[in-house]
Amino acid sequence: MLVRLTQAQQTQVVEETTRYIELANELYRARWPLIDIRFDLTGHTIGMYKRHRQQRSIRYNAAVFAKYFDDNVSSTIPHEVAHYVVDMRFDRRSIRPHGPEWRAVMADFGAEASRTASYDLSAIPRRRYSTIAYACGCQRHELGIRRHNKMLRGLAQYACRQCGDRLMIV
Repeated sequence: MLVRLTQAQQTQVVEETTRYIELANELYRARWPLIDIRFDLTGHTIGMYKRHRQQRSIRYNAAVFAKYFDDNVSSTIPHEVAHYVVDMRFDRRSIRPHGPEWRAVMADFGAEASRTASYDLSAIPRRRYSTIAYACGCQRHELGIRRHNKMLRGLAQYACRQCGDRLMIV
């Protein structure tokens, strides 16, 4: 049975996210704005910091939060806010997503710098992606629809990492 995130729980997540952003502003003597917080992630991704041009947001998976609420409040929220803080403090192109800068922010938050969670997500619906069969000289490959369409339009060519042969549709 899929558990739902209550309105009170959503409010608590927003407040906790806000608290971490305000903590970061104190720690780093900054004035970073609060950002959009959404509960629209699906599948097995628990949280995601997203920046598109100058728009920033943190997205959470309501189904996973509902199932493992307390653990996600203490781990996922600081994890995603740390990505926001690193994005605001450093040049994005020069750092790794979970590199030393991110780990330092997590330490400053007093949170564990873990990149993955090990939850039983078997009850959480997962999106299925269609793939198209391709082959090279040594094996068969499954390309996603985006890469397949790029190949069809002549916008990209892909090669096997093992043998180096160009992939051809089967």
